[in-house]
Amino acid sequence: MRTDARLSREAGRDPDALGELYRRHAPRLHSWLLTQVAPHIAAELTAETFAQAALSLRRFRDPGGGSAAPWLFGIAKNLLRRYRERERVDRKARRRLGMRELALDPELVRVLTTAIELQPE
Repeated sequence: MRTDARLSREAGRDPDALGELYRRHAPRLHSWLLTQVAPHIAAELTAETFAQAALSLRRFRDPGGGSAAPWLFGIAKNLLRRYRERERVDRKARRRLGMRELALDPELVRVLTTAIELQPE
């Protein structure tokens, strides 16, 4: 079995390697994000974490003894922090302008929240 470090080195030229990293880590990352934000936001942040990881594979330095989990969770934590800051600014602006919160379509939320759960392990 290839280590995450090896997969990250190969992912730049082998999409299956990035897919394997996703299969290994997306469920746990998504579960953690679900404890932090609404399901549709957790799905978006999970996807963005792997998009950012794909763009920065050269920066992976194997801080986890062969596991990419610490690196991926670090990316996710930074994305979550930025999301919360944007939400805080947006909420403040909406209040100042007297705007109501928008409700999401429940069907869209269901699709977004089940997308990761349907991924094969």
